[in-house]
Amino acid sequence: MFEVEKFPAPPWRRRLLVLALALFTAWLILSHVMGRPGAADFKPPPRADKPVCQPGQTTDCVGGTASVIVAPLAASTAGR
Repeated sequence: MFEVEKFPAPPWRRRLLVLALALFTAWLILSHVMGRPGAADFKPPPRADKPVCQPGQTTDCVGGTASVIVAPLAASTAGR
């Protein structure tokens, strides 16, 4: 079938080189996948000069709600 002597084991230096290259490649891939290169560190936004909105308050405060008008579904499909 095949001879064992024909396929000798690689020397320990080559095994060490292959192991080092495998570890470096794994580290390189993980650092690129997990890291965000070039991204700025997250900093919370500065505090507002205005107070937080109380229930029912809509002006001169931070964190209020905005009214949105949405057309009913029947009106948007009637023109087809």
